[in-house]
This record gives sequence, C-alpha cells and structure tokens, in this order.
Amino acid sequence: MEVFWKSVKKYRVLWIFSLGMLVLAIISLGESGNRQYLVYNESLDEVVATVQGEEITLLDFAVYVAHQEAETHKQAVIYNPDNTKEYWGLHTNGQFVRVAARDAAIQMAIHDELFYQLSKEFKISFSEEELQVIQKDVDDFWYDLTDAGKEVKLGISKQDVYDALYKIAVAEKCQYIYANKDGRDYEDYDFASEDYLEFLRNYEYSVENKVLERIHFGYVTLEY
Repeated sequence: MEVFWKSVKKYRVLWIFSLGMLVLAIISLGESGNRQYLVYNESLDEVVATVQGEEITLLDFAVYVAHQEAETHKQAVIYNPDNTKEYWGLHTNGQFVRVAARDAAIQMAIHDELFYQLSKEFKISFSEEELQVIQKDVDDFWYDLTDAGKEVKLGISKQDVYDALYKIAVAEKCQYIYANKDGRDYEDYDFASEDYLEFLRNYEYSVENKVLERIHFGYVTLEY
C-alpha cells in the first residue's frame, strides 16, 4: 500500500510539472506571436508614442525610421562594407546597435512633437527663403527614398515627407526660441542632452513599446 501511494505521489508530481511546462509553453508562444515583426506599410495607423495627449503614428514616425536606418547604415559600411548586416547585431555599451538606433529615432520623434506643440504659442512662420530650404530638404529626402524604393516599404508619399519635414523645421525653430529665452545654446535642447531630458520631465509622454519592439529596425527600408 505504501508503495502504491509513493507511486501516486510520483506521478502527481510529474503531472503537475508537465502541466506547468505546458502553461509556460503557451505563454511563450503567445509572447512570441506578440513579438512578430509588423509590416510597416500596412501598419501606419498604429500608435508608437504619445506626447501631451497627441499620438505619434507609424506614418508620423516613418521619416525618423528612414533617417536613422540610413545614418546607421553609413556606420555599418565603415565597419564592414562586405557585410553591413553584421554591424546592426553588435552589442556595445549594454545595448544592441539596432535597439540603440530604434530608441534614438523614437526619442527624436518625441522631441520634435513636443517642440512643435510648444511652438504654437510663438506663431512661428517661415520666410520665402526658409520655405525653399525646406522644399529642397524634402526633394533630397524623397529622392533618396525613391532611388531605392524605400517609400513603398514605408508606405508614404512625398506629401507625407513634406508634412513631416515642415513640422521638424517648426520644432527646430521653437528649440532656438527656447534656448535663447533660457540663455542656453541650441544644442542644450537636443534630444539626447541632459538639459533637454530634464526639461522633458515637465511634460507627459509615453512610448508604446509593444509597437516599437515589433518594428524590425534595420530591415524596414534596408536589404542585405
């Protein structure tokens, strides 16, 4: 009888262990599904961040993705021109290059959205010459995108690029105003500066990490 109960306990432990492993497997599968990379040009309405109640969608974020991937790609070519993909997988300063590039892009987007909102109290406008500079930037940016078919992967038009770069130009002008008003240099309010990060504490913002982490950064506009 004692042997019987020992056998029952043994199989009960095995059953509980197996059930636990099954639950973990289901959870893991679910999380894996959540982490599947999204198709960027089919997900433009997804919200990736919010600043002072204003949403930043993947459509709004597209120019930052294109810019940051292009800039990181330049470094990748320097690192290994025969295998640029290798650079994206490097782990430096406790973070993968692709993650650092992605995080920099979202922080730039938050920075520009905040200063764009703040600009409304100053009634910012542009001279004809400044508008020409913005248009030239748009033309150059669009040319770089269309030369490699990146605009298709991002799902954006030239008007989308113009809207984004115009908004960035307004944010930059507002940054100048705030820097002058506070007796600081323009660079003191750059997106990664300590002064700006302290300034940012006064405002509400959030990042939708479940969306951000599903952007296959380094692969949205680039091919290997």
